[in-house]
This record gives sequence, structure tokens and C-alpha cells, in this order.
Amino acid sequence: MGTAAAQTVDVVHWWTSGSESKAINVFAEEFKKRGGTWIDSAVVSGQAARASAMNRIAGGDPPSAAQWNAGVAVRKLAEEGILTDLDDLAAAGNWEKVLPPLIVKNNTYDGHIVAVPTNIHGNNWLWYSTKIFSEVGAEPPKTWDEFFAVADKIKAKGYIPFGLGGEPWQEGLLFGVILAGTAGKDAYRKIYVDHDAELAGGPGTVKAFETLRRLQGYVDEGHAGRKWNDTTMLVASNKAAMQIMGDWAKGEFVAAGLAPGKEFGCVLAPGAQDAYILTVDVFVFPKLQDEAKVKAQRLLAEVMMDPAVQVRFNQFKGALPARLDADVGTLDPCAQAGQKVLADVNNQIPNTALGFNNDVEGQINDLVAQFWTTPEMTAADAAKQFADIVANADL
Repeated sequence: MGTAAAQTVDVVHWWTSGSESKAINVFAEEFKKRGGTWIDSAVVSGQAARASAMNRIAGGDPPSAAQWNAGVAVRKLAEEGILTDLDDLAAAGNWEKVLPPLIVKNNTYDGHIVAVPTNIHGNNWLWYSTKIFSEVGAEPPKTWDEFFAVADKIKAKGYIPFGLGGEPWQEGLLFGVILAGTAGKDAYRKIYVDHDAELAGGPGTVKAFETLRRLQGYVDEGHAGRKWNDTTMLVASNKAAMQIMGDWAKGEFVAAGLAPGKEFGCVLAPGAQDAYILTVDVFVFPKLQDEAKVKAQRLLAEVMMDPAVQVRFNQFKGALPARLDADVGTLDPCAQAGQKVLADVNNQIPNTALGFNNDVEGQINDLVAQFWTTPEMTAADAAKQFADIVANADL
């Protein structure tokens, strides 16, 4: 058996947009360079990719590696006994020292390391068109009051003040970002990590829903069902002034030939400039019987955890390396600003997937989407329902 055949990996992932394809290709090329063969099993959308991986595992044809978001769902997979542990690689590479504690905790099940984190996205970025901001003479907003004052000026000029894609996960992400600003990062952390139902129904949450309702006056009619990257393109083409989205959006700006600090700007979202809401992409490695395939899995894990490879990958992905010891000096100004905030452990707060299982995450997204489309639902009603979901969140 030749080396290439002995080192074949079949990788399930959902990175299919322009910038994402370039990013995953960094891993593929590096794996090939080290003597391997890469089979790309891309599936459009996270939900569909995870379902595809699970179906293959159930059907006795598991992929070598599957993309997941770090959090409760990964620990559930480990609990089902379907993931190989990576303890020896983690010990040899000192992963515990080079990864943020929040990631180590969520990559560990029953004392074993069960996933490889490739990047840290910040959910709470505000992207803006420098052309529109310069035209209206505005500075990027630091508070929600400033945001609405700027949005009014932009609206008066005939631009879309706020670009939003209308899908439950996007609305759910936006709500989490607003909540970090209105409740503060400590209350936010207690809700998402400790499942504090009282805080979940408190004034910070009511204020978050009120802010979300107010935003409805600043989006365009075409937002319903629109994908996040199509919305990013509205900002990139100076049709919309602002978008709140994770820093995967930056990859799309760059892929469109725009430079951060020139054609588009980046600041952390209003009220949450000292917080970094982590979305962490990881790869899990289903248990395989074939020894050659197991070897290939381990080579892939080493490639993905290589600090220099993570830097190259994230130049396209728009995120930060999962390894805090990676040299981000070659990354763009937005990434470097993000790294400064991320470097303080007190600023690291979890996204919904790090705090709740898939089912609860779905309930939160559905509640936010329902609130968005139901004008008669009050912010107080929505906060009460949010508190009920958090109270019943069963880990």
C-alpha cells in the first residue's frame, strides 16, 4: 500500500462560501504536502453537514473528520462513545497551555480531549461601510444610543442603515450580541454558563428585546430569508451601512477585494467592546477500525493544530487562531484588535453553542425569530419565555 493511500482522510464540513473554501483548502494543501490524500465532503449549511456526518456514522461509514461547533453538542457526541480521544497529541503539543480555558473545557469529556479547535470567531463585530460613514460624517457607534443616532442620519441619506439576513440563527446571533451589551458580560456569562434563569428574565434581557424591536425600523424589506454573506455584500457594495455578524464576514469582504480600515471598518458591537463572544470551529474524529485511516486522522489533527497553518487558514477565514501562541502579526488590523480583547480571559464569553445543547440553542433562535416576526409580542413576554428556556435547559 502506497503512502498516499495509507494517509487518506474524508472530511465533512460546511465551509462552502468563497472565503471559507479558500480557508479549508489551506488544510487540504498542507495535508497533501505531508503525504496525504484529502477527500472533500463539503455539505452546504452546518445543520445538514452535522446530519450527514451522523448518518454516515450510523450507517457504518464514518468520515475521518467532521466539523462541529465547540460546545455541549461535541461533549454529547463523546458521551455516545463515537469519538476517538486525542490525549497523546494534546499532551505532546501542550494544548492545555496554548488554548483558552473555555475551549479546553468544551473540548474535554470525561478527562479526554475529543476535538481539534481550528479557529476562534468573535460573534460581536460591527462591520461598516467607510464610504457611507464618511458621507454622513459619522463615527462607528460605541453605544446603542449612538447606533440609532447614526442610523437615523444614514436613513435620511437613503441608504439601508442596518443589513440583516433573516434566518433564525442570524437573528439569534444578533440577540446574543445585543444582550452582551445591554446586560453586561458578567450577567451574560451567568445566563449562558450557569443557566441563571432569574437573570435571563431580568431587565438586561428586556432591554435587549426592546433594542431588537427598535432595529426593525432600520432594515430593508428584502432581509427575510437572506443569507449572511449576501447581506455582507450589501455593506461591501455600499448599499447598507452596517452589519453585526461574526468575523467570518470579514473573509467575504476580503474575498471581494476590499481592505479592512479602507473600504470597510470593524469595531466590536455597541456596549460590548470589552467582550469577545466565542464561536469555535472544531473537528471531531469518529472512531475508525482501519489502522492506516487512524494514522491519517492523527496526521490531520497535527496539521490543524500547527500554529503556522492556523494563521494561514485564518487569513482567509477571518477568524483568530484557536492557539493563543500563534503569531498574528501577519493578520489584518481587525484580527489584531480582536486578539487584544481576546487575550484577557475575563473578556472571553461563550456563544449559544458553548452554553447550551443544540435543542436549547434551537429554542432560543426560534423565540428570537418569532419575536422578530410578531409585532404584538412584547419585550417583557419574550424575556419571560427566554427565562423559561434557560430554566429548563437540560445539560
